Amino acid sequence: MLKSNNFRRGLAALVAFGLLAAACGGSDSGSTTEAPTTEAPVTEPPVTVDYTAMGLWNDGPCDSTKEELVIGLQTVFESAVLTLKDQAQSLEAAAVGFNSRGGANGHCIKVVTCDDKADPNKAVECVRTLDDAGVSVTLNDTTSVAGADVSAGYAAAGIPRFALSPGQDDYPDTNSYPFGAGGTGTTLMMPKALVTAGLLKIAVIRVDLPAASALLGLFTSMYTKDGVEFVADLPVPAGTTDYSQFIIAAQDAGADGIVIPLGGQEAIQVVNAAKQLGSTIKISGSMGTFPLSDIRSLGDYAANVILNSENTPIYDMDAVSAVARADLESTGVTELQGANIKNSPYRSWIGMYALLYILRQAQTEDFSRANIKALIEASGVIPMLGVTADW
Repeated sequence: MLKSNNFRRGLAALVAFGLLAAACGGSDSGSTTEAPTTEAPVTEPPVTVDYTAMGLWNDGPCDSTKEELVIGLQTVFESAVLTLKDQAQSLEAAAVGFNSRGGANGHCIKVVTCDDKADPNKAVECVRTLDDAGVSVTLNDTTSVAGADVSAGYAAAGIPRFALSPGQDDYPDTNSYPFGAGGTGTTLMMPKALVTAGLLKIAVIRVDLPAASALLGLFTSMYTKDGVEFVADLPVPAGTTDYSQFIIAAQDAGADGIVIPLGGQEAIQVVNAAKQLGSTIKISGSMGTFPLSDIRSLGDYAANVILNSENTPIYDMDAVSAVARADLESTGVTELQGANIKNSPYRSWIGMYALLYILRQAQTEDFSRANIKALIEASGVIPMLGVTADW
């Protein structure tokens, strides 16, 4: 059963796809955007694709005369410390793709997104914005600030939050339905890769947000039993241009490994700084942060980077990933092309599939908030088509 308490029993599913050795392996002027809802993607997988065989479906274009299913997403599009706009863009692309294949039981899907700009007041305002827009459910939210207030706001509005990337405030929220560990979970697994490699003196180079200041305590409580000593806690302030200072500070503190819970732009600059310094320090991060193109750009130095993942990369050569890539690439957005696609925006497409699967199984055309929440609560095991663990 896909229920919120399943996730809260632990983070074991996070390591379903293990730790991956990296060597092997924009701005918005307004706070709200809406997705196109009926046009087919520009980039289509081959017409011979057997959607049914892979566990998907293709019922033809959705019916624009029927009432729409309105799905929302709230996250920080761009800020000085975190940029997650591609999660919103990929949700919009997923709606276009699935609309071309039948939408939600024949109804077209409309996406409304809101940029909270990593500002607590705007984060709470986004809840009101999506409520006023008639959103029935949110998908792949990532709330970096005011998490408790945001969760309470959606619960009060009766809007369930599905396939979100959960933060600490979301774990006890019975209105939230993550089916993965999200950014918090992948962050908590970062030291594990270093411990496995026998590295026990670890520095934390992290995003400079209030919520992230609790990471050191969480890491310590989880890994002290393994003999780990966290030797430095190094927030990366907004506007940083010299990233070598963090590598030097970590080395001066005696670290033989670092974890980097950072946004993508900051994380790759930290790794590049280590490369330029010729540092042999091992770096542990998440595939939600690094696209394959960034890892390729490191050349041989990528052997110093270890990434964890809660779902398979979208550039895997399987049929489902090919459909997802075609949907996302149709946007023309650079960050949603092939090896540039990170796991965090891929979660928007995965979550869209899972939600539509629930609605298809119920054969419902009732997209009220209460009914969608009830269907999520009552859902059986969702086959995740090999991209993540079944839920």
